[in-house]
Amino acid sequence: MVDEQRRMAIKKAIEAYTAKHTVSRKVARETLIAEGIYTQKGKLRAEFGGGKRRKAETAA
Repeated sequence: MVDEQRRMAIKKAIEAYTAKHTVSRKVARETLIAEGIYTQKGKLRAEFGGGKRRKAETAA
């Protein structure tokens, strides 16, 4: 039962985080920038699929 309680606590924490950081487009964008997914200019970082990756950086 401890595992189920842990999963429920994690699920609630994720739901609370999502609710807090998606109240508006501006807050969501600021969150993505703070998390390092977007650049300060609002562009998606290369490691998350944005921009062009150099050949040396791509997986074999």
